[in-house]
Formats: sequence, structure tokens, C-alpha cells
Amino acid sequence: MKEKLHIYQMILVLNPKTEDKDKDKVLAKVESWLGVNKAEVTKKEHTGNKDLVYEIAKSRKGDFWVLDVASEYPLKLNEMNLFLNREINVIRYLILKV
Repeated sequence: MKEKLHIYQMILVLNPKTEDKDKDKVLAKVESWLGVNKAEVTKKEHTGNKDLVYEIAKSRKGDFWVLDVASEYPLKLNEMNLFLNREINVIRYLILKV
């Protein structure tokens, strides 16, 4: 019998002043954390720098990334929230269960 996958979509807003190599490190950390929790990124899309409606972390722009995530088990969202809140280059995030 085939297991039902849990599908999530994560929107990460990174500080636009962050260097490209640091952005790559943040995304690699997120993918690594997901891998440890038996989930994988099926699609990663950079939607570019966009204006924010209000200022966040002294910035009026944000670097937006959309990650599609598939997992056999439900994600531990409390742990994911802690992980993303501690990452200084992530200024906002949203996790949706699809």
C-alpha cells in the first residue's frame, strides 16, 4: 500500500543585504534540517527581491524563496519555527500545508 505524502510549501524571506554565499548556506541548512526530519525539497524557486508592505529588520525589500517540501511524516512545525527564528538571515517565513 502506498503511503500518503505530506506536502508543504515554505515561503522564506531573506534579508536582501545578505551575500549570495550566505543565502546559499541558509538554504542548505534548511534542506539539511528537512533531510534529518525525513523530508525533501522537491522544488526550489527564487522569486527575486520584492518590496515589502512594511519595514522588517530595517529593510523595505525582501529576497523571496519558495520551497515545495514532501515528507512521509508530518513535519515538526514547532521545531521548524525555532530553527527559522534563530536564523538571522531569515526575516520572515510562512509554512503552508497543501
